[in-house]
Amino acid sequence: MNPATPSKVQKSLGIIAQFVPISPTEAPAQFVRDLAHRWKERGGLVAGKPRHSDRYLDDLLRTRGTPVRSLIPKLTGRTNLRPADADALVRVFLSHWRYVGNAGSGGTIGASARSYEPLLSNAEIEEVGRYVAEQISKGAAEDRGETESAKVVTQPTPDLNANEFQKCEAMFIVGAGQAVLADHLVGRPQMALIGFRDSVNKLWGNDDADRKRLLVWILDMGRQDIEDPESRLRFMNVEALVTRFKALRRLKDSATESRWNWLVSKSIIVLHDAQSISRAESRLPNFETHHVLFSAIPPRWAELREFRLLYGAERLNEKPHYTIFLRRSAAHPDNAHYELRYFGHALFKSDEKKDVREERGLQLIAPGRSYIEAFGTVYAAAAQVLGLGSVLDCLSIDGMRVDATHSIEKLRHYGFLLLRLDEFLKF
Repeated sequence: MNPATPSKVQKSLGIIAQFVPISPTEAPAQFVRDLAHRWKERGGLVAGKPRHSDRYLDDLLRTRGTPVRSLIPKLTGRTNLRPADADALVRVFLSHWRYVGNAGSGGTIGASARSYEPLLSNAEIEEVGRYVAEQISKGAAEDRGETESAKVVTQPTPDLNANEFQKCEAMFIVGAGQAVLADHLVGRPQMALIGFRDSVNKLWGNDDADRKRLLVWILDMGRQDIEDPESRLRFMNVEALVTRFKALRRLKDSATESRWNWLVSKSIIVLHDAQSISRAESRLPNFETHHVLFSAIPPRWAELREFRLLYGAERLNEKPHYTIFLRRSAAHPDNAHYELRYFGHALFKSDEKKDVREERGLQLIAPGRSYIEAFGTVYAAAAQVLGLGSVLDCLSIDGMRVDATHSIEKLRHYGFLLLRLDEFLKF
């Protein structure tokens, strides 16, 4: 940038701030995602469907010679946004800002430039795109420099989960893109079965027979369209967990039967299947699908230094993986007062063995009140399915009252199925 550029950019950003208040200086990736959201809103409808769909955007980028790989994951925060991607997206959004074509026509991509009025001049759009890309690049460089410090502040995941499980009423394992992570040798994926078994053994060893703890795995089946790469990825993600459970049931060691009986008594699979949505209007939940699935990175986490420590540019591409623990409040141990603790996990290269990656976790701040409502509802529904005793109609979690009535119906409203372990293996 030349010395005059910053002031030009700030003037342009002042105009954009009328629509996207977040600063690209402080949060460049979120700025691009918020800009994308506003651009989609401005497209209007064609035959009852949004003109500015993801497919429309993908075609538009390709026509301009600036395709963005893994477009949807990048726009939802599941995959890291590269500087070149940010530049291309910002230029498309700002140059195709106000649709002035035939309102009832979808138009053609080739003629789209004549169907739009830009928000800024071409020179200003280029400067903003370049500036946002530089901010993304700067953040990535900081991420790379913090890789070693991440190992210091994180904990080995099996130990972390086992310790937290010992204190909790429910453990939720949420795979935004991967159902499980496990220590494994590069080039020897079968070792993942050992890692999974060892992790389950640690949980089992920290449980006691009289405690009604829950183990809840949360997965997404996706669109279930074989032509859609994201659908294929999510399907294989579900199958990966099925395979690990089958290995625990069929491959023998000294604890196979007793460990499996314990898992069956504790486990519920919450599977999101959009094809089974039930719109029961009298059972409307006060949360959205992504508050259960973490299919988009919570805005409060996206720009955290701690989150960058855990999910640097390399590890973010491996898909975030979380555990959430519901436990009795230390301030009210005898009442139905609970608190939630959130942890993110990623695979790091081992310091001892170059062909081994070890899973490590880091505690994250509470992402928001809607997540409290979501996981309180999942907890109540899972306890009901497993028959582990009644849950109060109203729970207090992190100081918020959560209505637990009709919890199963609320989850079904968004297409969530609650399956026992044996049912999941047959699904």
